Amino acid sequence: MTVFAGNSDALSEAALIRVSLNIHKKPGTAHTPKHTTNMFYAHRRSMKYRTRTMQCGAATLLAVLTGGCASPATITAVDAYAPPSATSIETARLEQFDPSPWPDAPLDTLTAVVHDVPAHLMEGRAAEGLEAQVPGFRVQIFSSIERDETVEAQENVQTWWREQHEEGALPEDLFPEGLPVHSVYSQPYYRIRVGDFLSREEARTLHAVLARRFTDAFIVPDTILITR
Repeated sequence: MTVFAGNSDALSEAALIRVSLNIHKKPGTAHTPKHTTNMFYAHRRSMKYRTRTMQCGAATLLAVLTGGCASPATITAVDAYAPPSATSIETARLEQFDPSPWPDAPLDTLTAVVHDVPAHLMEGRAAEGLEAQVPGFRVQIFSSIERDETVEAQENVQTWWREQHEEGALPEDLFPEGLPVHSVYSQPYYRIRVGDFLSREEARTLHAVLARRFTDAFIVPDTILITR
């Protein structure tokens, strides 16, 4: 007869195992002591596994039931990686830090920069010397439907302008290298227009001079050609 020492649960467990052994015993056979011991521990492990499974299932069910009834307001999330607040950092030592023992090295502003970029580009004069067509003003002195008359009038105004310069009758800074004369055709008229000015005020000086020879001269807006 096998004797089990321990608490009542152990005795109950042993009794259940003993009954199970008797149930599985074949008629007319007898269990050897070794066989009986092996079957005893096998049944014991099986019953412990079942007991743990039932306990885990009951704990899970209880957690679901109690968690579903819990108020969301009682749940508090704690971020373990959150940085410390400003009040928790000691700033007195940092505020009194003196950086004077570690001065910055002075900048070397005397070193000349050598490059191969042209000077007019470095000075923002990239468009210097280029011709461009822009809105402006000219002085119109002649118009005709005859092309030959227009060519003759163009030659006459250039000749007159050179003579006036030679006689000193014109301002020295008013087109000293020659008067720009333009022939403009807009059906059915050929027109002679003089000068290239960005504003009407600039064109008034030339208009006053030309009006002494060409009484019908007047200032007109036009697309002019300038050299930047």
